[in-house]
Amino acid sequence: MAGTLEAGRVGDLEKLGMVWSEQDASWADGIAVAKEYTAVHGHFLPPTTAVWDGHPNGVWAKNARAAARRAAANKELRAAGRPVPSAAGAMTDARRDEVDAIAPGWCPVWDTGWQRCLRLVQSHVQAGGSLPEAAGDVVVQGEDLGRWVTAQRYGWE
Repeated sequence: MAGTLEAGRVGDLEKLGMVWSEQDASWADGIAVAKEYTAVHGHFLPPTTAVWDGHPNGVWAKNARAAARRAAANKELRAAGRPVPSAAGAMTDARRDEVDAIAPGWCPVWDTGWQRCLRLVQSHVQAGGSLPEAAGDVVVQGEDLGRWVTAQRYGWE
């Protein structure tokens, strides 16, 4: 019968490294990298170009955010009693919980670059630094925090 395999055979194949679902294996790899990246950087808001230990975690994070937002939009439609065009590509609650447990601010509704700079400024100040006041004062992880703070100050209305 198709789709069935006795437990002993399943165990034998798993001992050999059988991957039953490429999608699940890719997710597990992404989660492992997200944990490592967050432990080192203090956030999981990598730029899209970020690669960590050979894994394109910036693209993985971008795709995960898109899936989380798709799931949120579908929930809003259901709550309003409207039909959901497609659930394809929407993140499950279990997967959302998994990433939220690593870095709660990983999927902001605003630009991730803004959120990344906010986290970096917070970390800088919490580590005893002062709020950067000018471009070039503090550059962390390739982000000019002085320029960012200045832009926030002058861009505020």
